Amino acid sequence: MAHIVLLALAAAVFPTLIACVAIMLSRPDPRRLLVAFYAGGLIVSVGAGLLVLEAFKRGDSVVGNSSSSPNPGTSIVTGVLALGLGSLMASQRGRALVSRWRSRHPRRRERGTDGPSWAERRLDHANVVVACAIGAAINLPGPFYVLALGEIAKGDYSRGAELGLTSCSTAIMFLLLEVPLAGYLVRPDRTAEQVAKLGRWLNSNGLRVMGGLIALVGVSLVVQGLAAAA
Repeated sequence: MAHIVLLALAAAVFPTLIACVAIMLSRPDPRRLLVAFYAGGLIVSVGAGLLVLEAFKRGDSVVGNSSSSPNPGTSIVTGVLALGLGSLMASQRGRALVSRWRSRHPRRRERGTDGPSWAERRLDHANVVVACAIGAAINLPGPFYVLALGEIAKGDYSRGAELGLTSCSTAIMFLLLEVPLAGYLVRPDRTAEQVAKLGRWLNSNGLRVMGGLIALVGVSLVVQGLAAAA
């Protein structure tokens, strides 16, 4: 269960999503746009998530683990790899590697990837239908969400529990949209300011946050593997 929550939190660290929220909050009647954007993303994420989950369930194993008993060696090796990757992402060296990669691909900057994304540009003048479509388009299952679904698939859960865990993971993944939407209903001006600040902070620290969460997943997997081996 802990792996699922941590992976869903890693999936929630999505700077483009918070940037889209900031743009919608600057528009007239942002509540309708936010709800439409959320609905589009929710429908696609849950629908695609259930399909991915079913694909995992059709196999005899997920990442070397059966649905009834985790493989200790696989859990430990996977955990160590995740711990190493997470530590690298959270370190100054990892951020330097990302900066070096970006400097070697200047054409990406020329195409404007350092500026607003295509989703942000279209949301600037979007109606409810377009907001819903963009929410669906940018919220297809990413790697962390798929890994969370893998954890659900290899657990000995009932169909109802699988649906509940998939929905819970999706809700966690959309925290950067759900919290501002709730905040807008109470304090709209304050919410817009905080969302803008959060967007700037995530652009600077998102990699570090994801690395920390992945490292925690690694620790959890190692502990699980050692417990299964005992």
